Amino acid sequence: MKTLTILMIFLMAACGGNGGSNISAESGHMDLMDVVPEEDFLGESKETWRPQNSSTSKSSNQSDPEIEKKVIKTGGLSYRVESTKEEYQRISKLLDQYDAYISSENENKGYDRINYNVSIKVPPQNFDVLIKEVTDGKKLDNRWVNTDDVTSRYYDQQSRIENKKKLEERYQEILKKADKISDILEVERNLNQVRSEIESLQGQFKLLNHQINYSTLDISFYELVPYELDQEQRPGFGTRLLNAMSAGWQGFQTFLVYLLALWPFGLLALGVVWVVRKVRAHKKSE
Repeated sequence: MKTLTILMIFLMAACGGNGGSNISAESGHMDLMDVVPEEDFLGESKETWRPQNSSTSKSSNQSDPEIEKKVIKTGGLSYRVESTKEEYQRISKLLDQYDAYISSENENKGYDRINYNVSIKVPPQNFDVLIKEVTDGKKLDNRWVNTDDVTSRYYDQQSRIENKKKLEERYQEILKKADKISDILEVERNLNQVRSEIESLQGQFKLLNHQINYSTLDISFYELVPYELDQEQRPGFGTRLLNAMSAGWQGFQTFLVYLLALWPFGLLALGVVWVVRKVRAHKKSE
């Protein structure tokens, strides 16, 4: 246990150490939350990564690797077509040429138009060319393009994953040298927490990478159709008469139900009439 304590003290000294850490050589117990805090244990700053600007000195620019800009491009188009089926087939043929694919699609029909919506994923280098091909000869109702710079977010998240993995390795080293059950359980608890955080960060980083590598283009096109009265769905004359009689009978039953619900007011009205007649009869007798 003394060897493990000495190792922990050595790690704290190498990482900058926290003067307030609690290590008791006499008791042989270590508080892992104080001994291996994430920032002190890795010796990393709480400040997130920031790309170098143009004012950085030449020596710094020579030592730092070249930073690749990361952006997410999205856009949307809306226009009218003569046939939604033909337009869908035309767009589908263009996708293979530009390494694109349809991630989602939706078709709905109104009383005067047929609407079709498709969401396309396309490599960013083919984004503008695909828009040009799709809109060629079309009169657009709406067109928009948005570019979101996520360079700082990308490298910051990448750095956080690397630091979490280093922390995981340190915990694994400590776990191998721990011989006290309480220390082993504490290390395993923190190790599981770090692994869970790594999985979450990797999932977010994977999604961010996909958004960078594939831009999103939402296309909405519609076809105007003449209004048609569907006579086949209208019921015949006999059926309409039976429906009218049934509706009338249902209305009469509803009226009776409401009428019966007012019976207390009927009794009250009869009582008032009886009292008025008694008073008039009494006056006549006088």
